[in-house]
Amino acid sequence: MPADAPLSHGQLFSWREIARYPEDWLQDANLPTVWDLRGLPLARVENALRVLMDRHEALRTTYHVVAGQPVQRVHESAEPPIERVDRVVPDRQDPEDTKDALCAVPIPMEGGLCWRGQLVTTDGSPVFLALSFSHLILDVWSINHLTDQFHALVADPEAVAELGPTQSELAREQRTDLWRDRKEASERYWRRTLGDVLADPLPTLPARVKRNRVEAILHSHRLGGLAALAARRLGVTPPAVVMALVAAGLAKHTNTDTVTMSLMASNRFAPEYHHVIGTMNQLIPVVAAVDPGSSLGEHVKRLHWAGTRAYRYSSYDFDRIAALAAEAAAQRGEELTHDCWVNQLFRCWFNYVQLDRQPSDPVAKTPAELLWTPLAQQYGQPFRVRVSVFNGRTSILMLADPTIVPAEGMADMLRVIALGVQVAATDPETSLKDLWNTDHETLAPSLFPPV
Repeated sequence: MPADAPLSHGQLFSWREIARYPEDWLQDANLPTVWDLRGLPLARVENALRVLMDRHEALRTTYHVVAGQPVQRVHESAEPPIERVDRVVPDRQDPEDTKDALCAVPIPMEGGLCWRGQLVTTDGSPVFLALSFSHLILDVWSINHLTDQFHALVADPEAVAELGPTQSELAREQRTDLWRDRKEASERYWRRTLGDVLADPLPTLPARVKRNRVEAILHSHRLGGLAALAARRLGVTPPAVVMALVAAGLAKHTNTDTVTMSLMASNRFAPEYHHVIGTMNQLIPVVAAVDPGSSLGEHVKRLHWAGTRAYRYSSYDFDRIAALAAEAAAQRGEELTHDCWVNQLFRCWFNYVQLDRQPSDPVAKTPAELLWTPLAQQYGQPFRVRVSVFNGRTSILMLADPTIVPAEGMADMLRVIALGVQVAATDPETSLKDLWNTDHETLAPSLFPPV
C-alpha cells in the first residue's frame, strides 16, 4: 500500500479552497479539455494514455484525511477513469457539449482518482476524448503540458518530455532548509500585508454558505489585442493592464483609494518548475493605491510592479498564513465573524489565463457581447474577475455581491475596462478619472456592445 505524504503548497491551497464550496457547487473545481482523435489509431491513443499515467503521479494520486489533515496517496499504477462510448457524433458541437456535461459532474475530493474522461468512437474509430480534472491535481498550465505530450505520444510512441518535480517531491522539498529563505520571506510579506487585508471592508461568507451574486461576461476579440499593444507601450504585461483597470473601477464604485487585489500566481517562475504536472496556483494579496489624478499609464505601471513584487512571495503554507492571520486579528482586537480564511484573506480575486497560443487582433471587427449569467456562483469572494483568452477572444467574467457593486455598476466597470485598454494603447497620459467622463457612445461595438 502506498505511503501517505503531506500536501505541497499548491495542493494544500487547492484543498482549502475547494473544501469551502457548497456541496451543490463542487463541480466548480473541475477543469475541462477535449482532444481531437480523428484519424488516430485506437492503439496509439490507449498507449499515450497509459504512458501519461505512468509518467505523471498527479494522475495516480488520491486524497485522504488522516487525523484531521489532508494527505496525498500516490499509487504505483491505476486504471484510467475513462468511459468508452461508441456512437455517431452528430455535429461539431458534440465534443464541446460532451466535455461540458462531463465537467458538470462533481468529482469527490476523497478516495478516488480526481479526474474523469469519456473516449468517444464511431464504429471503433476514435473521434474525441473529453476530460475533466479536479483542480486538486492539475491547473490549466499542467493541462496544456499534458495536451502537448499526448499529441507527441500519438505521433511517436517513443516521444519523451521534459519533466519537473512531482507534487510529493515538492511537498518534501518545501519542508526542508532549501525552502527556509523563501518561507521566511513569504511570512514577512504576509505580516506586512495582513493589516490591510484584514481591514478590507468587503463582506465575507463562512465556508459552504451561499448568497445571491450577479455575474456578467464581456466577450471581445479586439480587447486582448489592444491590451497587448498597451502592455508593449508601457513595458508591462496584458494582465497588468486589465487588472489595473479592474482595481480603478472597484475603487470608484466602493468609494475608496485603496483596493486589496488577490492575484492568482502560477508559481512556475523558476525554470525547474516550468514542467511540473500538478496544481501550483495560489492567490497572493496586493494592496493597490488608486489615485484618480494620476495618468492611466502611471496607474498601470504602479500596479504592475506591485503585482510583480507580490509574485515573489506567492508560494506559501496556507495553514501557516491562516495562523498568522488569526494572531494578527487577535492583536488588533478584531472579532471575525467566521474562520473561513480563504474568504477572509482573498476578498477581491483576479486571474488572467491564456488558454491557447493564438494572439488577439487589435483591429478585429467582430461585435463584442455582454452576457448575464442566470445563476451566478453563490459562494466565496464578494468580488472576482477572471479573464480568459481563447481562440483570439478575450472573455472578462465579473462577479459581485450586489450590495457592493450592483448590475449597473458592473456594466459600467466592464465598459470602462474596454475603453481603458484602448486609451492605454493610444493615449496613456489620459487622467484616470477622465475614463469615466469620456463619451462612451463612441466606444467601438467590437469592444463593447452599444446596447
